[in-house]
Amino acid sequence: MSSVVVAKDPNLKFLNTSRRIDQNNDCPLPMILKKGGKFDWDANSFITHYGGGSQTYNIRPLAKTVQKKAYSLNLFCDFLEDNSINLSEINDSTLYQYIKESKDRNIKDGTIIQHGRTAIEYIDYLSKMYPEWKLGTTGKDSDKIFSVHYEKLKFKKGSITGEYFYHESLVGLINIASEAEYVHDHELVMWLDAINCTTNHPRINTFLISRWEALTTLLDITGSRISEAHEITRTMIKKAADSLLISDKQPIIRNIPIRKGKYKGKTRSVRTTHEDIQVILLYVHVIEDMFPDMEHDALFVDSVTGKPLKSTYLKNYAKKVINGSKYCEALKHLTNHSFRHRFITLNIAKAIKKISAQGSFSSILSVASNACRKVTMHANNESMSHYVHLATEYNEKNDQGDIDMSNVSPQIRIRVKKMISIANLFRLKEINEAEALDSLLSTINEFKKFT
Repeated sequence: MSSVVVAKDPNLKFLNTSRRIDQNNDCPLPMILKKGGKFDWDANSFITHYGGGSQTYNIRPLAKTVQKKAYSLNLFCDFLEDNSINLSEINDSTLYQYIKESKDRNIKDGTIIQHGRTAIEYIDYLSKMYPEWKLGTTGKDSDKIFSVHYEKLKFKKGSITGEYFYHESLVGLINIASEAEYVHDHELVMWLDAINCTTNHPRINTFLISRWEALTTLLDITGSRISEAHEITRTMIKKAADSLLISDKQPIIRNIPIRKGKYKGKTRSVRTTHEDIQVILLYVHVIEDMFPDMEHDALFVDSVTGKPLKSTYLKNYAKKVINGSKYCEALKHLTNHSFRHRFITLNIAKAIKKISAQGSFSSILSVASNACRKVTMHANNESMSHYVHLATEYNEKNDQGDIDMSNVSPQIRIRVKKMISIANLFRLKEINEAEALDSLLSTINEFKKFT
């Protein structure tokens, strides 16, 4: 088994690093050893290259980052040794096998992606060091000269741009940090129910259920970041609820703050449904009845004191509820931000469907960008292609027999789909008549809040 040894604080004064001569600064220097303690020259050559070389070590990237890269690479080196695969013999199948073994060890998807990209990066380095091997390529290889076929893709995060490696073996893995993962309707049903079975609250009451439904609904209908949702006030909800008295007037939540991106500091307005506003308004009535003397206008408050919840509390709250529920495994890939992805995806799906019904159009990406910009002030067109893909899948699913209720409030839609699911379970005899009736009556009872 290969291993990584680390000189935690070597004397590197002869190098041009960021360390001051008179300062004791942590500057680890990793080395990868093969089985039996033999020095892995190729792996360490790559690590040296990755670290910037002898003249820039610990400047960019930092030595600690280089150490992490060494541990990641060592996993791949260990895999190659265990399977008696020489460096020159690495091919596409090697990567597929490496990723599969990582999955079998129950490593998280995001971590597998990191290790997979390190392996590809190492292969790319070896391809340049030993061109005679014909090891890997990012170009077309119709004659199958090369053994490994990968891509170098670009990303943009804020003002930062960069590149990363990609291989088909990584297909299907979830990387929340870089890919849009939105909340599907069946997941929304589970998300809403999580409050009823979470260990995060030993005792569940009307207040906690109402607050959870309001938070979920607000994220769903506004597509706001959690920091922005935190700033939505009771007054904003009450003003939007004025339209409840007028049947043909659509509620609008106005002055929603934008705290990130090109339009930071500005506000936006979002149209919603009577049902959605009712859910949030019911929560407003609950907290104002509980805490009639509140001197603030915050929407999300502490269940005991009635004081405004901090943004940091709200940011971590959903994960705590979900992780403590029976839906932990099913919803582990979702976060608060997944609702923003859902909001963008569904709005783009509506726009594409509307335009498609009217006839041809020149650019789906343009339609998506315009639809998104109107509701989210999303300024980055580069990320739109993935949303278009998700939106297209959503529309195709609806066209394949799913009920098209895209213009109906999610509060109604998910409950209708829940009732259909109960009926299907009964037909398949997975639940008995009493269980089916109890579930249907319980779901029907939930509609009372909308009457």
